[in-house]
Amino acid sequence: MHELYTLLAEYYDAIYRRRAERVGAEIDFVEETFREDAERSVRRVLDLACGTGIPTLKLARRGYEVVGLDLHEEMLAVARRKAKKEGLNVEFIQGDAIEITFEEEFDAVTMFFSSITYFDDSAIRELFNSVKRALKPGGLFIADFPAWHYGGRDGPIVWDETKGDERLVITDWREVEPAFQKLRFKRLVQIIKPDGNVKAVFVDDELNIYTPREMGLLAGKHFRKVKIYGDRHELRPNDRRYWLVAVK
Repeated sequence: MHELYTLLAEYYDAIYRRRAERVGAEIDFVEETFREDAERSVRRVLDLACGTGIPTLKLARRGYEVVGLDLHEEMLAVARRKAKKEGLNVEFIQGDAIEITFEEEFDAVTMFFSSITYFDDSAIRELFNSVKRALKPGGLFIADFPAWHYGGRDGPIVWDETKGDERLVITDWREVEPAFQKLRFKRLVQIIKPDGNVKAVFVDDELNIYTPREMGLLAGKHFRKVKIYGDRHELRPNDRRYWLVAVK
């Protein structure tokens, strides 16, 4: 597991190029929640599972004091390199989100790219406890998670990307186990070198399925106020993604 964040760390931004182009709109929404739902002014932000820093650096560009945390040093190496190139003062640290030891240091904690679905029922409770400790009173936690039932395309999705003079051929598919509320996310990345040689990396990650109601009930045991938004800011039947917003 986690080949996407280790073996493919240097290719992550190329693989997620199209998603990265939408991050600005996501940060617009996150800033709305900072203004409307947080009960304190948001200045200092902890971005959990920050990866290569795509949303982290966007927050920093908008003037927030940001700390990024990720489990994988390979991803953090890319994030640090990007921050240095832009002259952004962002602290990136390696660690497990459920083992953070911050005590009331942040006005907000964020978690993007559906990273929260890596946590099962037990681990997500530990995550909520860690986040709650890290937040100042009135601080806000926001995390997105997918609508697993959204159909989208049938069968695998195949597309191309490039990284320098290398070509990437990416094939995605998923296997859903409704009885266990598990989703197997599978991805084959073929890296075609300029000389024609090919390196293939297979990703097989197990994710946890949460309905908006379940996520709200779980978070409600740890936070004082909880809201679930859809991808159009309010819940709708055809939402592809949801946002958990919880206030300490």
